Amino acid sequence: MVGIDSTALALLVIGLFALIGFLKGWWKEAITTVFLAILVFFLLVPEAAQLFINAINSVIAFIWQILPSLIIDFLNSGLGTGVSGDVPPQLNAGSSQTWIIILIIFIGLAILIGRVGLPNSGRRTAAYNSYLVTCGGALFGGLLGALNGWLIISLVRAYLQGSKLPGGGEPSMASTAFSAASPGNDVVIQAVDVPTATILDSFLPWLFAAIGLAVFIAALKSRYGIHEQNGYRKIAYKSPAGHERIEIGS
Repeated sequence: MVGIDSTALALLVIGLFALIGFLKGWWKEAITTVFLAILVFFLLVPEAAQLFINAINSVIAFIWQILPSLIIDFLNSGLGTGVSGDVPPQLNAGSSQTWIIILIIFIGLAILIGRVGLPNSGRRTAAYNSYLVTCGGALFGGLLGALNGWLIISLVRAYLQGSKLPGGGEPSMASTAFSAASPGNDVVIQAVDVPTATILDSFLPWLFAAIGLAVFIAALKSRYGIHEQNGYRKIAYKSPAGHERIEIGS
C-alpha cells in the first residue's frame, strides 16, 4: 500500500491554481470562481441540484427524440448504456461521477468564456486588442486561483463522499482508496491524513456563494457598460481594473 499525504497534495493543487491565476489575471479567474460558487450552492441546496439535473435530462430527452435512429444506436453503443431505441441516457443526480463530469465541464466553460470575454489575440491581418495583466491584477488573480483550487478539491471530496448529493447519494470507493492492477501484483494507493473539516462546515459555503456573486458583479461592471451615442444605447467594453489594454497591429 502506498500512502499519499492529502494535505501535501492539496497544497500542490492550490499552488498550481494560484500560479495559473497569477498568469491569467483576476478577471478570467473570476469566471471560474462564479461557476464553482454555483456548484457550492448546489451542495447547500440539493433540491436546486436535482432541478438542474432534471433540466439537463429534459434537454437530453428532447435531443434524443430528434436524432436519427442510426446515430442513437451508435451513441448507445459508444456510451455503453445497454439500451437501444428511443430510451435516452439520463444523468443520476445522486452519482458522484455525474457531478465530477459537470465540474470538468464548468471549468471548461469558464476558460472559454474568459477567452471570449477578455480576448488577447485576434486576426493577424487587422488590428486587435490585447489585455496585459498588471501587478495588482496578477496578485488578485493568484488569490482567486488559490481559492478556486481549494474549492475544486473540496467539491471533489464532497462528491466522492456523496452524503450531500440529492437523495443522500452514495460514497464512492475512490474517496478512500484507489487500486490499480499490475502484472502479478496489486498496487493500492490510499490517501492519508485526510482533514475532517469539509466545505459545508459552519458558514463557509454561504460565504463562498456570496463571494462568487460579488466577483460576478465586479467582473461584469468592470468589463461592460452602457454607452449612449446618437440617442442609441449600446454595450461598451472597458478594460477591467488590473488589466491594461493595448492595440496590436494596424
